[in-house]
Amino acid sequence: MGTDTRTTYLALAALAERYATHARGAGVHGDLTPHELRVFSQNGEDGVIEEILRRIGIGPRHFVEFGVESGIEGNCVFLADVLGWGGLFMEADPVRFADLEGKYRRRPQVRTVRALVHPSNINGLLRDAGVPEEPDVLSIDVDGIDLWIWAAIAGVRARVVVIEYNSSLDPAAALTQPLEPPMAWDGTAYFGASLGALRRVAAARGYRLVHTDVAGVNAFFVRADLAAPFPEEAAVPVRAPNYFLRGTGHPPHQGTRRYIEPVI
Repeated sequence: MGTDTRTTYLALAALAERYATHARGAGVHGDLTPHELRVFSQNGEDGVIEEILRRIGIGPRHFVEFGVESGIEGNCVFLADVLGWGGLFMEADPVRFADLEGKYRRRPQVRTVRALVHPSNINGLLRDAGVPEEPDVLSIDVDGIDLWIWAAIAGVRARVVVIEYNSSLDPAAALTQPLEPPMAWDGTAYFGASLGALRRVAAARGYRLVHTDVAGVNAFFVRADLAAPFPEEAAVPVRAPNYFLRGTGHPPHQGTRRYIEPVI
C-alpha cells in the first residue's frame, strides 16, 4: 500500500525533531535534510526554506516564483497564503494562469503575471513587477532553460534561490539543455541542467549550494555572504532521482537531443 508523500514528510519532520533533542543546538550548521516538510510544496521545500530563513534571517518578506501553475502547489505558496508575504507569481499556461489570477485577485501584495519567462524578458518582468533588489526567495521551475534564466537575471540578488535540476545527470559534470532551439519538456529524462552546471552559475553569481532535496528535484543556493550557518558544499548530500519518494526517475530520452557545457 502506498503512502501519501505529505504524510511521509510530516513523519520525517517529527522523527528528525526527536533526534534533534539529543543534541539541541548542534544542528545550526547541519544538514538540511531533517528539515524537509511538505505543506504546499511539491516535495520538502517548505520546511527547507523555513530553516534556511531561520538561519540567515528574514529580509523584505518578498518572493518571486515562476512555473507555479495554478498556485495550488509551489515553493512560495506558504509564504503568500499563510504568512501574508508580498511577491510575484508568473505562469505561462492560460488556463492555469486564470486560476492563479483568480486565487490572488483580492491580495494586491501578490502580483500575478502571465508570461513565458525567457532570458530575454526576465529582467523586464522583474522590473515591471517592482521586485526589490534583495527578495528573500527566488524559485525557478520551467522544466528546461532554468539555468539560462538564472544566469540572465541582473539587478536582483535573492537571498535564497531554489531551482530545479536534473539529478539523472552526473553531478560532477557541467551539462545543460541548450537555450536554442526551444525544446519543450517531453516527459523524459532530458531536461534542464546538472547540479555541476548550476554550481558553476552559482559561483559566478556569488552563491553557494546548501542543499538538494530527498526527491532529487531541487537545489537550494544561498548568497555566499549569508552562507556561514551551512555545511561546506562538499558535505551537501547529492541525490539521484527519487521522484515521489519512489526511487524512480523519468524514462530515458530516445531521440537526438544533446546537452552542452554552459559558458557563463
